[in-house]
Amino acid sequence: MGLEEVLADELKTLGAEDLHIGTRGVACTVSEEVLYRLLIHSRLAIRILIRINESKIQNEQELYDWVRTIDWHDYFSLKHSFAFDVVSFHSQMNHTVFLAQKAKDAIVDQFRDRYAMRPNVSPKDPDLRINLHISNDGSAHLGLDASGRSMNQRGYRQGAGKAAINEVLAAGLISLSLWDPETPFVDIMCGSGTFAIEAALIAKNRAPALNNDSFGIKRWPLFRASLWKRLMDEARRSEKRGVDWIYGNDIDPRTVDVFRKNVRAARLSKNIRISNLPFQKMWIPEGNGTIISNPPYGDHIGDRNELKKMYEELGQVLKYKAQGYKAYFITPDKRFKETISLKHGKIFHVLNGATPCEFISYSIGPKKQG
Repeated sequence: MGLEEVLADELKTLGAEDLHIGTRGVACTVSEEVLYRLLIHSRLAIRILIRINESKIQNEQELYDWVRTIDWHDYFSLKHSFAFDVVSFHSQMNHTVFLAQKAKDAIVDQFRDRYAMRPNVSPKDPDLRINLHISNDGSAHLGLDASGRSMNQRGYRQGAGKAAINEVLAAGLISLSLWDPETPFVDIMCGSGTFAIEAALIAKNRAPALNNDSFGIKRWPLFRASLWKRLMDEARRSEKRGVDWIYGNDIDPRTVDVFRKNVRAARLSKNIRISNLPFQKMWIPEGNGTIISNPPYGDHIGDRNELKKMYEELGQVLKYKAQGYKAYFITPDKRFKETISLKHGKIFHVLNGATPCEFISYSIGPKKQG
């Protein structure tokens, strides 16, 4: 996703140690309390996995033998269901469904040998989700998924626009922008409002788990409910009030209606100012602030002509209305920065889903006199 460094910064702030930045992930060491804090507070992690074992394997039988050597009774019992998520980059071991079946068989056979009974497999809603990752050289890692779900599921999305930004990506891009959460935040083409909602949650210092605290770890045998409750209560007490400097605007009334529903579901109606206007007519507060938007893009000739005109006009509007602001735009359109008529600053390369994008920064200077 291109956000590994800001994720590492967030994890460190929350108490993680021995951080190692990898590709699309960060490894770290945590205590049980810090693990709970990461689940409650992290805005940038998609999943949090607890690594339990690693090996070098070259075929499915070696996978079975290795998985069976692990004492799974340390992690769950016959009363609990489990499932495997498998990712493999190995040229021979590339059938992830079959790999999951072999790993599952190893666990089932271990339980059956000991108890003459087996735990249930529940692919859609297991008590314990186990992650298996196999590299191209056969290096294999097993981890327990403490999150149990994708952590971009904040609990407020009632609907989405055509090219909605993932919640974790939105929070990550806001982090990259170095936005000061006590200054105005504006999305002039907000769609269903993910940027504005994530900005409001940051400004309020509301932990994501306060909107959705369904985590896999809460179904584990050794889950400490008393510790979780203490940390959740602490998160509630740290939430700020009075935030009202987040602005979201879109020209499409149906999209704005979805935005309003998402804002209500996130319990942010008093914190986000919503408008339904062409971006040329949107009011932007004077002074310093940050604009982040995901502008439309397209590949058809007619679309390109319309977009060229819109990008040019967008640059002119910002020059006139947003002096003193930093502006950032995420786009897969390489023509955007040549067309917007603003001098760009740093460009970050990120993925929006599977689509490579540029996250382009601009500093809007004062109007020229004369």
